[in-house]
Amino acid sequence: MKLVVCLAGKTERGAVGDLVDDYRKRISRYVPVEIIEAKKLRAQSREGVHVLLSPDGRHMTSEEFASFLEKILNSSAKHLFFYVGGPSGFDRELVQAVPDRISLSPMTFSHQIVRVMLFEQVYRAFTILNNEPYHK
Repeated sequence: MKLVVCLAGKTERGAVGDLVDDYRKRISRYVPVEIIEAKKLRAQSREGVHVLLSPDGRHMTSEEFASFLEKILNSSAKHLFFYVGGPSGFDRELVQAVPDRISLSPMTFSHQIVRVMLFEQVYRAFTILNNEPYHK
């Protein structure tokens, strides 16, 4: 399976970009990672599981998120797509095309911070699944 993270706009340089890059490298020990940055996000036509990050999405603990990821890894899905919106959220077409949603928190965060949070949680999920000491 390949992890594809679709981001609205560019990731800021500096601390946010450094953290995203660090977690991307860590995750790539487990699965290939592709980052797509686009001014306007569109649903990818490639086969796989597509998930929007949205405040109205399903809330999960880190362990539940790891189980969610494990089910996808054990399925026949070739790709797992996560979509992270920009400051204005998602276009209606994307929302209609991708019905599956998860929420990282009921709180509101900047779209740049959410990028770091997603990559960190994906890395944490892989360490949970591999019984590695990162998750406490």
